[in-house]
Amino acid sequence: MCKIRDVFKVENMWVVICTFYDGDFMKAKAVTVFDERGEPFKVTKFHMEHTRQCFNNNPISPVFGTEETLDERFLRIGNDVDFELEAT
Repeated sequence: MCKIRDVFKVENMWVVICTFYDGDFMKAKAVTVFDERGEPFKVTKFHMEHTRQCFNNNPISPVFGTEETLDERFLRIGNDVDFELEAT
């Protein structure tokens, strides 16, 4: 699990930048975003990317974009994000 670090909208897509995540989030099948009360919203239509680390040894930060309609209470900095990975 990680937290939202930044959120912005580009055309019809929300772009969410998360804090560092030590795991293989690129295999995520769904992303669950929680509001400040812990209520979940599951996003299943998204595009996953990652940021590169240049000057530190921290794990990679996930970045995902979605065109799904999300209530803005789920898109606040500091909210938790969980990645549902495919079963192996």
